[in-house]
Amino acid sequence: MEPKDIRILLVDDEAGFRRPMEFWLKDKGYQVIGVSTGIEALAQIGRERPTIVCLDMKMPGMNGIETLENIRKKDKTLPVIMITAYGTTDDMNRAEALGVSGFFQKDDDFSNAAKLILVALTFTNKNL
Repeated sequence: MEPKDIRILLVDDEAGFRRPMEFWLKDKGYQVIGVSTGIEALAQIGRERPTIVCLDMKMPGMNGIETLENIRKKDKTLPVIMITAYGTTDDMNRAEALGVSGFFQKDDDFSNAAKLILVALTFTNKNL
């Protein structure tokens, strides 16, 4: 799958992280839509299913785990990568139980996020 064929929904309430990551992913050829809340993410998924979701774990209002729970009620196979700066073991275990495709640490290099996206999509496509 070519980057131009991959639609990424990037969900993070911190514009200082979301915007640079959006820009970086777009520069690599991905289609990217950035939103700042779980509610916006669910609405966007309802309008157009992305290829993959990159979802912040800690957000005000509906957090990443709650957003993932809502995604899974409607779509069991949509790949979701959780983004975290300080995820707890309990949060990570809950995300894994909900079928998360992987975890990206906010202090990690963006190129590792791109690798994680490709691995998650490869794994998902093999299991469909």
